[in-house]
Amino acid sequence: MPLQTEALIEAINVELEAGNWSQVVALTTELYACAVAVGDMQFAELIQDLHWIANDALVHPIDVAVLVSP
Repeated sequence: MPLQTEALIEAINVELEAGNWSQVVALTTELYACAVAVGDMQFAELIQDLHWIANDALVHPIDVAVLVSP
């Protein structure tokens, strides 16, 4: 995996753990472009799914808070 892709994955993981959904949306956009550039469409589709999940979390924050609360 290219270095940029690995760095983006690490950054996404950090933002996911912190619950920074807007950053996840931004980073997944970049990671999607990287996946498409190398022709890995299966990975790109997974990243697109994560992008939409993060976007939904921004639109429905209370619903997400209930789901992730201990």
